Amino acid sequence: MASIGSASHADMPTRPYLGLDAAQAGTQACLDWAAGEDLRVAVAVMDRGGRLVSFARMDDVFVKQVEFAQIKAETASTTPASTKRIGEIAVPGSPVEGLVYLSGVTGVEGGVPIRVGEHSIGGIGVSGATPAQDGTCAAIAVDAVIEALGR
Repeated sequence: MASIGSASHADMPTRPYLGLDAAQAGTQACLDWAAGEDLRVAVAVMDRGGRLVSFARMDDVFVKQVEFAQIKAETASTTPASTKRIGEIAVPGSPVEGLVYLSGVTGVEGGVPIRVGEHSIGGIGVSGATPAQDGTCAAIAVDAVIEALGR
């Protein structure tokens, strides 16, 4: 039987990874778009495990918006759907009705998963504007992350 240390790095399975540079590219793209729209937002980028990789808060964003951006990012990074989609499907009587009552999960638009092919590598959450504007900003950020990854 081979020990864990006997496998070479080349033998290890690989998957796309969300690094700091790509996360910051997404954060900046969202901030740039929001500034151009005269909006003030908080932007959180988390890896696939729901751990914060990049965060920024524009001036005059309410303190709770900071937390809400992170909850949206956590939802998007640890579920297979956007927060908007979670809100649409987690309705009374559905099999996932109680999902939005879990800690770190929301069904309010503004959280978008980051997917590279079949792999989920994280999520972006935005809060501070309307839910639709938050969702647009998060989608712009995801596009910038994918571009920064060269995908």
